[in-house]
Amino acid sequence: MRISFSVEEKTKLLSTIHIWRRDQLAQDMFRKLQVKYGIPAYLTETMFWHMEILYRLLPLCEFLVFKGGTCVQSYIDPMFQRASNDLDFNTTIQNPNALMQKIENLNNQLKTRGTAVEIQEVPYGFFEFESADRVSGTLNYRHRMPSRFGEYEHVTGNDVQAKSIRVQINCKHAWLPAIKKVVKPVEFFIMEEAVPREVVIFPHSSIEDLIADKIMATEEHTGRERFKDVYDLMVLLNLDFNGTLVNNKLALIARKTGRDPAELQRSSANTVMAFGDRGNEAQGFASMVCRGGKELIKDWEIGCEKTARKILQAEE
Repeated sequence: MRISFSVEEKTKLLSTIHIWRRDQLAQDMFRKLQVKYGIPAYLTETMFWHMEILYRLLPLCEFLVFKGGTCVQSYIDPMFQRASNDLDFNTTIQNPNALMQKIENLNNQLKTRGTAVEIQEVPYGFFEFESADRVSGTLNYRHRMPSRFGEYEHVTGNDVQAKSIRVQINCKHAWLPAIKKVVKPVEFFIMEEAVPREVVIFPHSSIEDLIADKIMATEEHTGRERFKDVYDLMVLLNLDFNGTLVNNKLALIARKTGRDPAELQRSSANTVMAFGDRGNEAQGFASMVCRGGKELIKDWEIGCEKTARKILQAEE
């Protein structure tokens, strides 16, 4: 059954948003950003919710380090950013049960201050535990937000208007949450047109951490997700970074896992080169990239060749 919310219920739900004004969450704003940056409006909406969720996680930020593809976007020029679906973190808390308790305490705080609510028995604004991956050490949560574009999801046997964001927190990396933690404002392309009520300052993985992580993510050739990782490497390696720190992190990971750090870089470079032959598929990925990035993707093969060379240069 499809559940419809009344005007009062929709108003209550939108009143839980702290970072954004009501007029900034209108479809007209998302479409304005689509015209300027070339990313579909419904994907642009996700970036607004990322900002809001990061704000809600601030009480735990001393234990968390923002990482992954969404974190990458916070470092690069708005015109080269891309849409991203998930929020990924490392944590300094090694015990998953201890982390889960802190998340539960946070849920209680969000409920007390009216940020986490239930509308017709459908929870919004809670960090809902979904699963634990013992191999990777990742706890997977879902954070349900309103949808301004009529997207529906199935909840407790009903279809409800909502957009859920996956929040993944890795406990296994507590031994090395970041080679260098950078406490900085979150900066997404949407902020060029929609200024948040409050600056969200959150611990980020450094550019060096992100490059090392993306090298690790691209050491295998499989999966469509690798287009995102290859693109992220393409833009990250054009930024100023300390190559020694990248190599130090790869060496620490290699020592921990019994690998050869140089082989990790060569494998990543080989993957990037292999993806350079898939230019037609990359054009499909371009729909989620801002206009400057779309121009990069037009020369996908050349861009991949340059990126592979930079990965190998970092090895030297």
